[in-house]
Amino acid sequence: MVSRLNDLERVLELGLRVRVTEVDEDKIMEIGDIVRRGGVIVYPTDTVYGIGGDPFREDIVRRVFQIKRRGDKEMPVLVSSLEKAMEIAEFDDRALTLARLFWPGPLTLVLKMRGRFPYELTAGRDKLGLRVPKNVIALKIIEASGGAIIGTSANISGRPPPRSVDELDPVIENEVDLVVDGGRTELGVASTVVELISGEEDCSDGIKVIREGAIKAEDLIKAVRGVEP
Repeated sequence: MVSRLNDLERVLELGLRVRVTEVDEDKIMEIGDIVRRGGVIVYPTDTVYGIGGDPFREDIVRRVFQIKRRGDKEMPVLVSSLEKAMEIAEFDDRALTLARLFWPGPLTLVLKMRGRFPYELTAGRDKLGLRVPKNVIALKIIEASGGAIIGTSANISGRPPPRSVDELDPVIENEVDLVVDGGRTELGVASTVVELISGEEDCSDGIKVIREGAIKAEDLIKAVRGVEP
């Protein structure tokens, strides 16, 4: 293993597994450079390990789908801050309330996009799942990558997601360009995914729970109760 990630072509060729802590600023900047130049990485978050790449590039999105052996299903995007999220999607008062209460953290908000993303990333919808993770290494990598990165779990579709690089499927490791070892993830449970709906009778307080994970749906409903849709 090279001591520094100062040769991008060598890193991509060797498919290195690199140990990173939150103080490894030089390594993190070069990991971000790998993402910006079209690399696909495995990296730690607060929930589980994820597969990351440039969410604005169609070829990268397709490659991540191929690595996961995943069908036509949208993937979330992790962002470095609420401010970055607001550049990408539209936030009403409810979305802002939830973001300010639960970000950084294990909550994915499905919101209407601003601008365009690859068709495959959103499965053709005009909405996108966004999250700010509560993991310093992840946040620094995302910032170094431009503020947004694909945030799907690092597993073959249908199999359990890894909490550490030692649990990573060898198939995944062999097909990405770099594995970032940031230690064992804190939660080990997927994020809760919700979509904010207007005028839907079958949704409690306009919250459609797509997946209940680390945050209970009832806590989200309590948080937005009384906030105008």
